[in-house]
Amino acid sequence: MTGSNLRIVPVEPGDIDALTDVMTRAFDDDAQRHLGVERGGPPGYDTGEFLRRYGFDPGAGAFQAVLGGEPVGAVIAFPGDDGHHVLGCIFSDPGVQRRGIGSALFRFVEARYPGRSWTLETPAFAESNHRFYTEKIGLLKVDERDDPGGAGRLFVFRKVTGMARDVAV
Repeated sequence: MTGSNLRIVPVEPGDIDALTDVMTRAFDDDAQRHLGVERGGPPGYDTGEFLRRYGFDPGAGAFQAVLGGEPVGAVIAFPGDDGHHVLGCIFSDPGVQRRGIGSALFRFVEARYPGRSWTLETPAFAESNHRFYTEKIGLLKVDERDDPGGAGRLFVFRKVTGMARDVAV
């Protein structure tokens, strides 16, 4: 467990290079474990463009996990005015995974943006991510579809909060 040394703070423009290094390691690790290839992730994951584009989107909230003064993960959330929120991206450095950092990041945005539900899409191949989403943060797989970008199948996960018992999953 991460203990009290973990801080979650907003992502600032000066954090992009360090967070891009973390994101690159996280996505490349997934590509190696699940696809047997050295590198892989969404466009711009390894150049900082992904974080700049989505993390600083006016409708987003981007936060980083800092452990021992170093960034070890991040989350980008898109809160909806109607209480239906989208988890755009969450990642942690492979060297600190399974220590509660991803769970802490999600609990942080969930508390910051209370609402009716959370939804996210993730590649079908990323089985360890699926276990994290269902076992650690309480999402359920509700759909799957083809990625319009041509990267294969996407799974759609959703969590309906206690505030939204009337919302169909």
